[in-house]
Amino acid sequence: MQRAEELIVEVYRQLLEARSRGVKPRKVVMSPACWASIEGYRRSLGVLNAPLPDYLSKDGLFGLEIWYGDKSGIRVV
Repeated sequence: MQRAEELIVEVYRQLLEARSRGVKPRKVVMSPACWASIEGYRRSLGVLNAPLPDYLSKDGLFGLEIWYGDKSGIRVV
């Protein structure tokens, strides 16, 4: 399994790629194990005490909802 940071970077890469094609993604599909890794990373960072929007929320990443999929890998759709 990839590290949480690598998973986050992959989501961001796919998000930028989709936007460059004029697509507005609505969700990220990943395995529950991938999300568990990212969620553990988020908890380790603590709470953001600033008025800035956070890229990583309890149920999303970069403003996109997280949906669980059966397959390995990540898809921004």
